[in-house]
Amino acid sequence: MTKKPVYAHGKHPNTLANLIHEGRPSSEEVYGEPKKKRTLTVTESGWQGLVEASKATGCNSVSEFLELLGRSQAQLTELLVEDRETQVA
Repeated sequence: MTKKPVYAHGKHPNTLANLIHEGRPSSEEVYGEPKKKRTLTVTESGWQGLVEASKATGCNSVSEFLELLGRSQAQLTELLVEDRETQVA
């Protein structure tokens, strides 16, 4: 009887193969540096506002929206003006 190899948690070849895919580009490919996981504490209203603002700017996620704001690639004042114009129309 052959013994099955024992792999450390997260080290099985199938697990590692699943981590390599052709999906969305990594943050290093897009921004030249890796992203770090952060914790954000906001109210439900604040979160919903972020979700709406990210959608209004064409971002796929709040994370992407905050990245653009942080890199000054999106101006918050422009977003507020656009949002007001949309609400009035």
